[in-house]
Amino acid sequence: MAEDHQEVAVQKTAEDLKRQQEREAEERAKVIASRVPQLSIDGLDQSTLQKKVREFYDVVCRLEEEKYDYEFKLRKMDFEINELNIVVNDIKGHFAKPVLKKISKTEQKLAKIAEVKSKLQGTAFRENLKSTGQSKFALDEKDDESGKKPDWGQDQLKQHKDEEGLGGEEAAPDEEEEEEEE
Repeated sequence: MAEDHQEVAVQKTAEDLKRQQEREAEERAKVIASRVPQLSIDGLDQSTLQKKVREFYDVVCRLEEEKYDYEFKLRKMDFEINELNIVVNDIKGHFAKPVLKKISKTEQKLAKIAEVKSKLQGTAFRENLKSTGQSKFALDEKDDESGKKPDWGQDQLKQHKDEEGLGGEEAAPDEEEEEEEE
């Protein structure tokens, strides 16, 4: 018996919904009929049809502008409402609490453990690396050639000393060079 009452109630609500939808559709049709005049293009020539098209185009443009204006006003009002809510909450001392994501404690603990392990593995890897004993940025140079001057420079130096022709003074610079090398 209770099931019969439920079925009857469900059927009545379904019928009510159908009637309500039909009424809304009729109201929409009436509003559209009152706002949009009937289109009568039978027997019109080319120029008259073009004028009609321009008129409809102007109407569509005007309606799109109005739609944009209303949407802009709506966004502006929403923004103002949000700002006023913030001011009211500041005055009252009530603050919007953010919705927090629910996470089980075990997941948090596992995440922390995994994070610690990853940090430890990164440092352990570095510690296990062996050093080659060479600098990474060192240049490859030969030690025995680094102390010598190039041959072409020595020839010019000898020629310069011979041109000066100062025998006593030549010895003095050589002695100074030997002292600097020691």
